[in-house]
Amino acid sequence: MTENTPTSRQARRPGVFGAKSLRQHQVPSSPNYPAGLGVSAGPNVISPPPQPGSSAKQSSPANDAASAEHTRPTVRGFVIPSSFAIRHSSFQRGSALIAVFWMIFALGMVLFAATKSLHADTEYTRMMRGRIFAKRFAETGIELARHPAIQQDDPLLHFTGDNGGGFDVTLKTEEARLNINFLLQSGDKILLRRLFTRWGFKPDFATALGDALKDWVDADDNASLNGAEKREYQKAGFDGMPFNRPFKEVEEMLSVRGMDIVNAERPDWREWFTVYGDGRIDINDTSAEIISLLGDVPMERVQPILTFRNGRDGAHRTRDDMRLSSVPQVAQMLGVFNRQTVAQLSQWIQFTGPIRRIESVGYLGPLKRKLILITQGGQAVWRGELPIHGQDS
Repeated sequence: MTENTPTSRQARRPGVFGAKSLRQHQVPSSPNYPAGLGVSAGPNVISPPPQPGSSAKQSSPANDAASAEHTRPTVRGFVIPSSFAIRHSSFQRGSALIAVFWMIFALGMVLFAATKSLHADTEYTRMMRGRIFAKRFAETGIELARHPAIQQDDPLLHFTGDNGGGFDVTLKTEEARLNINFLLQSGDKILLRRLFTRWGFKPDFATALGDALKDWVDADDNASLNGAEKREYQKAGFDGMPFNRPFKEVEEMLSVRGMDIVNAERPDWREWFTVYGDGRIDINDTSAEIISLLGDVPMERVQPILTFRNGRDGAHRTRDDMRLSSVPQVAQMLGVFNRQTVAQLSQWIQFTGPIRRIESVGYLGPLKRKLILITQGGQAVWRGELPIHGQDS
């Protein structure tokens, strides 16, 4: 009767040897041991038992059973890994594959970031190049328009090159704008309050802004009723303001308290003001909005003046333009018959402004830049650049 021991049960398994027969099977002298395969052929091959007198540790039946459990040699002597060894090897290969995937993802992100950065640099370089060329075109237009023989409708004022760049030049009079220093120093608050109200600001804000503008140009430190003098600016963190002198340029108005709100709501406010001239507005060259402001009439009643000025071709600033020549003529076309309003028109308008304004817009593709040159008596009195609102510049 067979003894019921772990070694005996393991020996009865199909394809599994007992510890003793396994050692006999794998010794080099065994006829089943493959030729040319030494005892150290692999990590899963069990070495032969030590010889008598050897210092090696003697194997026990329990150790032999454990070794046989993890090795499964075939009848030809090759070792088949057990399920534990297979699972361990599969786990190692799976971990390496996940690591490879993460490295590929990381490299992909680095490549994507580098591509985006390169694209941003390229777009910035293209934009800067376009701005430089647009300014060059605008400067070319400025110098061309300075020639005294150039007229308002001269075809040389418009140019387009093969590369999509060019310039458009407009000749105007500087007196077509409101002289902010004249309005403030003359004590006239009507036009400014009317202007700010038409821009959509509340009457209280329009009055306070008018007082703040007046306090900026007067010589004293006494604040107006709703104005701002040195103490108010110091509280706001602006030392050394106001300057208590007339504005030297339109951009200086932005420092006045409340003008930051105007700049946010009406970024084109610079187109309405000037610091040059005697304060009277050239009615033959000014805009329809300013004519409506001067006469305090709706825009519909300005149309007869515009039609008269444009002449037969219907275009403004051409050689067939007609010119207004008297205040009664202007008042009649506007439909204004109030004596006070007519008297105000007599103080506010003129018919030929002596100061010339050259506006040159240079462009390259969608990028545009606008340069301004103001001349009086053939001499330049101001030169600078203004933003083009609503467009790339």
